[in-house]
Amino acid sequence: MTSKNSRSFFRIDVMLPCSYRIVSGEEAEAHPLPSSADASYIEKYFLENLTQLDEQIETVITQISEKSALLATALTAMNSKINFLLQMVDKKQVIHAIPRRMVNISAGGVAIKVTENVTAQDKVDLLIQPLEEEPPILVRCNIVKIIPESDGIHYTLALEYQNMSEDDRRKLVYFIQNKEIELANLARKK
Repeated sequence: MTSKNSRSFFRIDVMLPCSYRIVSGEEAEAHPLPSSADASYIEKYFLENLTQLDEQIETVITQISEKSALLATALTAMNSKINFLLQMVDKKQVIHAIPRRMVNISAGGVAIKVTENVTAQDKVDLLIQPLEEEPPILVRCNIVKIIPESDGIHYTLALEYQNMSEDDRRKLVYFIQNKEIELANLARKK
């Protein structure tokens, strides 16, 4: 469903290629975002997350090896194969690997669910791709609201874009308007 918020931007719930990184206020000040999300930055952006994930996988495989050496060997082989395949991926293909997630998006901000603990002083770096044929949008966001979910694990973060370029904002408005039209057409068919 769509609604109109106090800033006169239409909001829409939609599945969208969207990745995020939570950064402290100090880290955000010390490391400003680049003006555009080129392939090398996106690769670095994902490699840091992949390195952390790889460390977690190695830890779990070590724990599994205590119970079953055969299973640990199989998991290690699968992990090696995945690492090999990742090395073969063209840098430009990394853009297409942005995970899809449900977001509530507008031209002024976005709401996403996270599991990390955050504070209102943290910032969120978003990498979103509303239009397939266009480069992704990289934007730093202020946390406007932190809403704990009933499961006690997830939080919904209401975010406001910080210094988004007019070109990127136009992409979002175009995307949202097209989704609004799609929804209106679907509603008429029912």
